[in-house]
Amino acid sequence: MIRRALVAALTATAMLMAASSAAAEFEVKEFSGLAADSAGNSYTQAGGHPYAVSATIGVPDHPSPDEPVFYPNVPDGNFKNIHVEFPRGLVGNPSAVRIHCSEEQVLGNPEQIGSQLCPVGSQVGTVRLWLGYFGVVTDVPLYAMEPRDGVPATFAFAILGSVVRSDAQVRGGDYRIGVDTTKIPQLSVYKLRFTLWGTPADPSHDPERSCLGGGTGCSTEVPRVPFMTNPTHCAAGAQETRLRMDSWQQPGVFHEAGFAVDENGNPTAVDGCEKVPFEPAIEVTPQSAAADSPTGLEVAIDVPQDGLADPGGIAASHLRGVKVLLPEGMAVNPASASGLGSCTTAQIGLGSEAPVRCPAESKIGEVAVDTPLLEEPLGGDVFLARQGDNPFGSLLALYIVAEGSGVRLKLPGRVDVDPTTGRLEATFEDNPQLPFERLRVKLFGGPRASLLTPPACGTYESQGTFTPWSGGAPVVSRSSFQVTSGPNGAPCPAGSFAPRLEAGTVSPIAGEHSPFVLRVSREDGTQRLGSLSATLPPGLLAKLSGVTYCPEAALAGISGAAGSGAAQHAAPSCPAASRVGGVTVSAGGGSSPFNLETGRAYLAGPYKGAPLSLAAITPALAGPFDLGSVLVRSALRVDPVSAQVTAETDSLPTILHGIPLDLRALAVSIDREHFTLNPTSCARMQVDGTVRSASGQTSRLAEPFQARACRALDFEPALGLKLKGKTSRGSYQQLRAELKAQPGQANIGRASVTMPRSIFLAQENIGTLCTRPQFAAEACPKGSIYGRARAVTPLLDQPLEGNVYLRANGGERELPDLVADLRGQIDVELVGYIDSADGGIRTRFQNVPDAPVSRFVLNMKGGKKSLLVASRDLCKSQNRAKVKLDGQNGKAHDFRPQLKVSCGKKR
Repeated sequence: MIRRALVAALTATAMLMAASSAAAEFEVKEFSGLAADSAGNSYTQAGGHPYAVSATIGVPDHPSPDEPVFYPNVPDGNFKNIHVEFPRGLVGNPSAVRIHCSEEQVLGNPEQIGSQLCPVGSQVGTVRLWLGYFGVVTDVPLYAMEPRDGVPATFAFAILGSVVRSDAQVRGGDYRIGVDTTKIPQLSVYKLRFTLWGTPADPSHDPERSCLGGGTGCSTEVPRVPFMTNPTHCAAGAQETRLRMDSWQQPGVFHEAGFAVDENGNPTAVDGCEKVPFEPAIEVTPQSAAADSPTGLEVAIDVPQDGLADPGGIAASHLRGVKVLLPEGMAVNPASASGLGSCTTAQIGLGSEAPVRCPAESKIGEVAVDTPLLEEPLGGDVFLARQGDNPFGSLLALYIVAEGSGVRLKLPGRVDVDPTTGRLEATFEDNPQLPFERLRVKLFGGPRASLLTPPACGTYESQGTFTPWSGGAPVVSRSSFQVTSGPNGAPCPAGSFAPRLEAGTVSPIAGEHSPFVLRVSREDGTQRLGSLSATLPPGLLAKLSGVTYCPEAALAGISGAAGSGAAQHAAPSCPAASRVGGVTVSAGGGSSPFNLETGRAYLAGPYKGAPLSLAAITPALAGPFDLGSVLVRSALRVDPVSAQVTAETDSLPTILHGIPLDLRALAVSIDREHFTLNPTSCARMQVDGTVRSASGQTSRLAEPFQARACRALDFEPALGLKLKGKTSRGSYQQLRAELKAQPGQANIGRASVTMPRSIFLAQENIGTLCTRPQFAAEACPKGSIYGRARAVTPLLDQPLEGNVYLRANGGERELPDLVADLRGQIDVELVGYIDSADGGIRTRFQNVPDAPVSRFVLNMKGGKKSLLVASRDLCKSQNRAKVKLDGQNGKAHDFRPQLKVSCGKKR
């Protein structure tokens, strides 16, 4: 009872003193500390275990004006909350103390002053208290308690019937160890000193160790495991210990202080970094051993930490930087973009302890961190950072988030890609100065895994480059894995190239407009697509009338600059009037390739010697990524004899900003309304394709094509012939032939016109001929021109027109050929073979293009350039030609039109 009364009296006196100081000024008078060896000297070995680490905090005090003898040190305010942050890299090991004390045990027996009920092995240090009455200075034990939820370690000490708790935490941002002592009882304490033992179970601490029941001088049988470890970074300058505290008189008004020189006058820095061990190793293991396949990936980094648990040892250096270089051939899988999201800097909250708010769709993997400081591993996720909106402003970046036991780590990493090969390297720099034994990062697998395995079987080596906080040269560690099969367990890829071609119109009704679709694809494990050329069947044409060209300036402004894809999608560079179709690109391996944002195909002007071109512009918008816009231009060549169209693409892009596109399929749909026109021939034809791989291998393909319902087309073109000149025998004639066809009918396939016997070939006027080489070089002599021709077609805005030449045929036929060289938006050569039949001159056009011509006019010269001469007076009888026209649909139309001759009214 006497002891209980004494405790009550002391408590009341302390409370009285606290109340009397309520009006005083509260501030930091003293803040100092020391990491010491057993002799009290400054302990500075990097990675070593100090004998003790202490911090002293004091506030101004004054003698009581009423009782200066009994109350010589009245504090100018009462401690309420104290926050101490130790230098970066100074760490405590909560798992070193396996025995904990409860709050009841910390309080002890209220019937006995100084009684101790906590297990001896739970003590981790002492707290010295300077009290304001009687000049009392007392030491109380500091115990390890079961940690509160959300903190890795909790300590407590008792003072005058109250338990004071201190929580140790890892601060977000700089990852310092901080100790928060909160809600200190409002007692007359003007100074206190916290001391943490470096190795709590070490017998050297027995004299200070509190014993069960009371007194000091006990030993413990718990293992000797270091509790405190010095930083492993020998910084050029001293590292500061920080303080923030407030008082009961002014709660929330915090006073700050710091020190960078310890109590012995030495800078708070460590040395001896050359003695700090550092032997990291890496292991990289893909989920799939199949070539050219989506794969998850596990990366494990081991840093041996034997010295962390050895009281006389030196802990391994903390890991400052790591670069993980994956083997060439392993690259980003474009298929992973489907449904993928990204995390912004605001959502990750780097530099803060705030919870992570990254969207679930940005999670691409998991992480686990084994550290000897905690009994349970830290666990968390790997998030994809937002393009550009990340600490590096880069295209690719990652966030690793690991948390547990009140510790939350947020680590940003930059991912660099080789712009030529797509090789990946992840870099995490300035990592927390905290120890770990094993870090495991596991990227998700599945059809839309983040990565693709290399395209061929073999051994592939990854490399880890590790930089220690202790300084010195980086350590390189290598890891190998095997690719042992082809995709889906098939044999290893042998460099084959077997693309597939699909092509045709959606509705192949003869003479009707219908969208045209061409698609080329390849299987996993085969060579990448390089370029494509396709020759369309004769008669499969396009109505260019009313379609403008995309300006060259607009095409020149399209680039692969990151960030321009969305702008191109929202406001295309080419005018809508030039759009003729769409483009779809499938990229990435496995069963679920990613379909890029649908592009647009535009008609453009001359390109690489071709009269027309097709500009396919695809915004490279893949999930959260904007890789700019891809322009693939195709020269559209028109065969001048058959009018067949051949499209020849430029080289297809294989990599964009270091991301391999890994094209699996490319589809072009020419779907402009009333643009693509089916042939009027129902003969069996095909789309001929030549596909080249990125390595130069060629594959020739053909896709059958056949129009239908040709016989439903009418075929009744009309031909008018008119001669101009003298009508007497031996006179030379000027000829005008005009052909007219009705819209919607079959096109002409062959035409034969035989003049009556009253008209002979004027061979004496056949003079200068154009040779084939001259014709090909567009260098025919002027004397080889014998007329002009003009063709009007609904497919073009302007007619085709040009000279009519006599062209040598190389001796294949007795007489030269008659060639109409039609020029315009495209060029067409209409070749007529001259011979005789039924005693009259005949001209046969055997290969008329399957193209609609509403009007064709042929004007042949008269006089000395005339090829026609009258064999008798043309006005004495009617002169009828024989015309045989064969439609592309197989129908024939033969008739005998009368040659119109100027004979006067009487004749």
